[in-house]
Amino acid sequence: MVLSEHIDAVVFDMGRVFIVPDPTVVSEILRRGGLDCETSIELAADAHYVGVRGITELLASQTVAENDLDIWAHYDRGAFGCVGIVGTGVDQAIEIRAAARRDGSGLHKVWRHPLQADIVAFHRISTVRPVAIVSNNDGTAVDQCRDLGICQLDPNGPLPFVPAIFDPALEALGTARDRTLYVGDTVHADVLGAGRASLQVVQLDPLDLHVDHDHWRLPDLDALARHLGA
Repeated sequence: MVLSEHIDAVVFDMGRVFIVPDPTVVSEILRRGGLDCETSIELAADAHYVGVRGITELLASQTVAENDLDIWAHYDRGAFGCVGIVGTGVDQAIEIRAAARRDGSGLHKVWRHPLQADIVAFHRISTVRPVAIVSNNDGTAVDQCRDLGICQLDPNGPLPFVPAIFDPALEALGTARDRTLYVGDTVHADVLGAGRASLQVVQLDPLDLHVDHDHWRLPDLDALARHLGA
């Protein structure tokens, strides 16, 4: 599929579009759990998208709640494999991350690695279309957006202005659902969720891991910016 020409505004997911898990923080969590290994800054984004494909495959065969640790075990298996953790180390890493998720240790620091190229492309898109961010992250999205130089809620400032949340965001953008594009990275949460809300949707799939799906996919926000004439 190709993107519709009738896009009056663009709404973005936060995690996995602008930020991915910080590999230095993940490495520290693994060390505290007894697994001494390094994950790669260079592979941080690739590891995430390989993990997302693991979730897609799991949910294609069964229904699992998003907060079920089975989802994240599939994610971790792909992500850790991508950064070079092999053999029994993969199972050990999965157990350590599952334990950290259960007790919440360090989770507020994990999703903090910015995807600078996508942030730059977002700034370009914001010059040609109204934009908004809708996220179900850990409650720090507003601070993260400001601190990472993505956007701000205050219309008076150096960063792109975005309204506060989904239905209010559409109201603030002043656009119809079917002429508003949602940008995410997952099938189960973003593609299906935005589709059910009658929005257009595009999945960021830089490794082309969802070629077996027929929804709109693009490699990055630069491709979207060029499509929108930014």
